[in-house]
Amino acid sequence: MYDLTISNARLADAPGLWDICAGNGQVLAVEPAGRIHAARETLRADGRLLLPGLIDSHVHTRDPGYVYKEDFISVTKAAANAGVTTIMAMPNTNPPMTTAAAVKNARERLEGRHLVDVRLVGGVCAAVAGWILPAAQAGVIALDVYDDPFARGTQDWINLFSQAKRTGLPLCFYLMDAALERLRTRQSEGAAEWERIAGATNGETEAISIARIFPMAAYFQVPVVLRMVSTAAALEMVRTMRKQYPCAQVFVEVCVHYLFLTRDALAAQGGRAHIHPPLRAQQDVDALWRGIEDGTVDVVASDHAPHADFEKDREPLSANACGMAGLETMLPLLLDAYNKGRLGLCDIQRLCCEKPARIYGLFPQKGTLHPGSDADFVLVDTEQAWTVRSAQCYTKGAPGPFEGRRLKGGPVITFCAGRKVMDNRTVFWNVEEKSI
Repeated sequence: MYDLTISNARLADAPGLWDICAGNGQVLAVEPAGRIHAARETLRADGRLLLPGLIDSHVHTRDPGYVYKEDFISVTKAAANAGVTTIMAMPNTNPPMTTAAAVKNARERLEGRHLVDVRLVGGVCAAVAGWILPAAQAGVIALDVYDDPFARGTQDWINLFSQAKRTGLPLCFYLMDAALERLRTRQSEGAAEWERIAGATNGETEAISIARIFPMAAYFQVPVVLRMVSTAAALEMVRTMRKQYPCAQVFVEVCVHYLFLTRDALAAQGGRAHIHPPLRAQQDVDALWRGIEDGTVDVVASDHAPHADFEKDREPLSANACGMAGLETMLPLLLDAYNKGRLGLCDIQRLCCEKPARIYGLFPQKGTLHPGSDADFVLVDTEQAWTVRSAQCYTKGAPGPFEGRRLKGGPVITFCAGRKVMDNRTVFWNVEEKSI
């Protein structure tokens, strides 16, 4: 007897209706609907969509060190509410996860305080490549380059890539060159503050950074993730470099807010729309959608970066904290785009489930609904209309510019390792909590 059967579900990548059976935290069978599957619990999907649990590869948990903004409990509740069953915790905590001791500390804090799967990302510095192996051995899933690598010389890059190669882990870069940002800021003196912030990091900055990364990735055969790609110029450079260096394993991450907001939101809403890199012009947004359509974009993530209200309300804008909460709006925004014909359900599954699982070494344990994979899935109502309200969210942050937006489509029920963790926006804390 199975522990759970979900019957008459629609799948993104197969016609017809299907029954999915699970036991001991794993998918055990996926068969055409209508067969008898004795189970302790049966859930009728009634033709609704079942996706693998989403993987959000860019989440700032703020734990340890900044738990007034977010913590492991609140962020994993938010993930469960969002249909996200695996999150990757960014290393900019306090202490930062740049040493084996800091990674161990974060892992100890995580114990008994998470509702979904949490994987830790190690922070590394181009200036101190010797940190890489100890952090990797502490059990991180990827390596984020934590300092400003574009200010370093060739030898530091050689050290960085050669040490990363020894781990086999993806090396993740932010396409922000501090020297170029300072130059752009000086050049925009006299403009409105929001215009100076919006122009500090432009497409040329991203493209120059990408052009430096590709040859090193190809030479050392290190998988690289380009985080937060946000401009048309960056995507064009990726296409050019992929042709020139076909053996390079370089993947493009786009964060969901760059698909649905333009710099007009920064002009209108100020701090609530203040993120880094800044929101872009409409032509950049359109280019990102074309990148999804032609396969240039590999992953969509949330860059969930919550702050306390007092930090987001600071004026002037330059004193305002960068970032916004994004976990609980990511899937609904993509489903709304599906309903408007901008992408397919297979695209959502590829961008938010399968591809991140493959890039970060989790496939086929995660990212798919095949026998043997984790029983992580989310039942989706593509027709459900609702309004984004911070009162319905579990994050300590706020949805910022998306507050009050009317959307069509959202997660209904979330299972993680075969356990129901969310049902109709009610999250079930079925974990024996450990106090810190």
